Amino acid sequence: MKNFMKITVALILIFASVSFVFAAGGKEEAPKAAAQTVTFPEKPISFLIPFGAGGDADLLGRALVSSMDKIVGQPVVPVNRPGAGGGIMYGELHKAAPDGYTVGWSSTSILTTTIMGNVPYPYTDFDNLCVVGYTSMPIAVLADSPWKTTDELVAWAKKNPGKLKIGNAGTGSGTHLTAVMFQQATGVQAIHVPLGAERRIASLLGGEVEAVCVPLPEIAPQVNAGKARILGVSTAKRDPSFPDVPSFKEQGYDVVMDLFRGVSLPKGTDPAVVAILEKAFKAASESKEFQDLSNKTGFVVDFKGKADFDVVLADQYKRVYAAMDAGGLIKK
Repeated sequence: MKNFMKITVALILIFASVSFVFAAGGKEEAPKAAAQTVTFPEKPISFLIPFGAGGDADLLGRALVSSMDKIVGQPVVPVNRPGAGGGIMYGELHKAAPDGYTVGWSSTSILTTTIMGNVPYPYTDFDNLCVVGYTSMPIAVLADSPWKTTDELVAWAKKNPGKLKIGNAGTGSGTHLTAVMFQQATGVQAIHVPLGAERRIASLLGGEVEAVCVPLPEIAPQVNAGKARILGVSTAKRDPSFPDVPSFKEQGYDVVMDLFRGVSLPKGTDPAVVAILEKAFKAASESKEFQDLSNKTGFVVDFKGKADFDVVLADQYKRVYAAMDAGGLIKK
């Protein structure tokens, strides 16, 4: 009987010990499960813009994030980081913590800066989140200039070799490369003038240059005010905002270059955070304020997620590299 009691007590103690272990294990598992749930964002997000205030990139970027506080519950604060054709911004984004609290308003500049060597790493060193849309980079002249068509400007430039000055955002920029493609396609001799985003329109209006290559949203207000005329757009088809303006392609000039706008993150950002931001920027691109500005200025909203953005970048890289090589901008 005594032995039976001892065995019974031992079994009870063993059962109690095992129950305690399982209970403790359950308590240990709970924090692990909680740790897997991402609470983001919990503070403001910095939205880095690679160019100065007042330009196309700045205006569109600020309009895009103006509704983000309602979407994600925290402010998304625009921060201008101009310089080196976007290299300053990409450098800051590259070294930022991959926590989702620093994002970059990327564009074709993510290719030009890396190809030129303004930054010592390729565009694949970022988590490229999404494409928001794109715009053409037209070539425009003053409304009262003697050139009503691209053919007329080309004819004048050929009769006056070396006198045509075309303003752009900076050497190696998308606007510069479009002008280089224009020069190649038309056979004219042109002087490419790097003016920066702030001076391009003023230089055209002041007669410093005969023409400028700028993103469509930047020149659109001047066209609508009757101060400037667009001779052609660099997209393969006409832009819906200016349906009467032919593309260079349909005019017989092989000039096709889209300026995309998108969002990039530091490499290694948590996939859960990536998913939250992708969804948030899609919602922001669909906001009434951003849609209204896009329709008004000629920016075509065409949202694409991370997987599709990688495809766009790979295709654009080939075209941009070829244009930069033709312009003598690649060190070999």
